[in-house]
Amino acid sequence: MSFGGKIKRNIADKHFSDCIRKSAEWKCQRCEKDYTDKPQGLQCSHYISRGHWSVRYDPKNALSLCAYCHNYCEGFPTAHTNLWRDIHGGIYGRDETDASLNALLQREACKGRAQYARNNVKAISAHYRAESARLSEELKRKAKGKEADLEVYSYSTKPKTPSNS
Repeated sequence: MSFGGKIKRNIADKHFSDCIRKSAEWKCQRCEKDYTDKPQGLQCSHYISRGHWSVRYDPKNALSLCAYCHNYCEGFPTAHTNLWRDIHGGIYGRDETDASLNALLQREACKGRAQYARNNVKAISAHYRAESARLSEELKRKAKGKEADLEVYSYSTKPKTPSNS
């Protein structure tokens, strides 16, 4: 679980990272510092390393952290796990079980998901580029005091609309 390692970053990683950071409203999800004016100080932290292609682009596998908090979480995996639970659900988060964490771990073990991600980086990139644009519009709505949907929809999960519910 280290960042800045030898895992090559591609264009899909860039768009995915933009989505995660926009969804958190350009704030570190640990210390809550605002990075709206300097977004390069905010990083997309993967709970399970980006080297695991099956969950590399899974929004439930990512947090928006400043460099200091990202480094802290990498050095203290229990703190990383507890923060993940606070954000995505778990014993200390939104529910009383670790169902969300267990589901993420099951997805991580899926070889089919990994192969799909490796073979479809361009399509995944296009999805998250569109998601990033949508989130930018949602942030504008929120700035005007309107309701906004800041959830990041996975490339494998479509948002529910009247036409596809």
